[in-house]
Amino acid sequence: MARVLEGVRVVDLSASTGAAWCSRLLADYGADVVVVEPLGGHPLRAIGPFTDAGDSIPAAYLLANKRSVTLDLDDANARATAAALCRRADIVVSSHAPSRLAAWGLDYATLATPTLVMVHVTPHGMTGDLAEVPGNDLTDAARSGWASINGSQEREPLKPSGWQPSMCAGTVAYAGAVAALRWRDGHPGEGQEVDVSEVEVMAAAFAPALLRSVYAGKAQGRRDPTDHLAGPVPVQDGYFALTISRAHFWRDAMNLLGLPDLAEDPRWGASFYRQAHKDEYVGRVTEAMSQWTKMDLFDELAVRRVVAGPVLTMEELRGVEHLRERDFWRKPADQPDGPEYPGPALRMNGTPASLDRRPPRPGEHTAEVLDTVGGAS
Repeated sequence: MARVLEGVRVVDLSASTGAAWCSRLLADYGADVVVVEPLGGHPLRAIGPFTDAGDSIPAAYLLANKRSVTLDLDDANARATAAALCRRADIVVSSHAPSRLAAWGLDYATLATPTLVMVHVTPHGMTGDLAEVPGNDLTDAARSGWASINGSQEREPLKPSGWQPSMCAGTVAYAGAVAALRWRDGHPGEGQEVDVSEVEVMAAAFAPALLRSVYAGKAQGRRDPTDHLAGPVPVQDGYFALTISRAHFWRDAMNLLGLPDLAEDPRWGASFYRQAHKDEYVGRVTEAMSQWTKMDLFDELAVRRVVAGPVLTMEELRGVEHLRERDFWRKPADQPDGPEYPGPALRMNGTPASLDRRPPRPGEHTAEVLDTVGGAS
């Protein structure tokens, strides 16, 4: 079946999670992605957890569906080869600071290819006072405001779990790359740079909390530890998240939990009233929920159209039949006996994503790829 980015050539010069996720998405939807790794391998290959064979699991996920070339970009000949690869590409993905790209002669101005789309995924963007300043998911969360509302009031601020800033920025970069290609299709010869700042991506996603604070005249804080319904609540076999955003959600949930006085008193239907009087009901609701198993409670609330969800463990997530039915878990086409990968990130019925290649070994495709440009490492 055809794929939406079939025929698009991508060179990934990056060394970061966010940029690697961007190029992985491009590969999943049909682009031919060549990742340029240093002689010691992509930095992701040194990040755990690791398989029993010593291979990085994050690298396996983020480098899958790509071909690998190893080049020492501190060597002039290798830089010339990398530049030749980039000039043949439709898209170049980078995570390097402006000065590093300029020193290598791999910045957008030097490559000087009118049709080229160059996508940058960096902590603070390619312009401004912080363009050269390094960062990571922790500093992204701190500088974007996310840490200020994440966690509990009596504890220190927390960054989002996992690599959320990186993955969000990579997704935005993918969208930017596709948008730039769409523009170029309608305006031949008009490539452009796509500049994605991880901090700005997270700050934009933080905007509702920021605006809420502005309009309320009081900065939104972290979770009140006495409000057990502001986060997952303990139940018999784990934890459960109960979202009460509408009056009928509250009424139906309280009736199910055997608390009819809370369900039928119209005062409790207003979220501002519940927030102001939470001490009067939180303990009772928490106690009622503790009598349920998480899947039984989810099934009953789902029938009543109440937004809620069980907190699933990793093993429970793998066993969810809904995800199996939607073909969420996939194996690389060239490694059918290998591990399953989560995905795809989005679905297109006419040009779907596909996982064709297992993660490459460092430099596995160097000769194959460089033969197309007459280069040598």
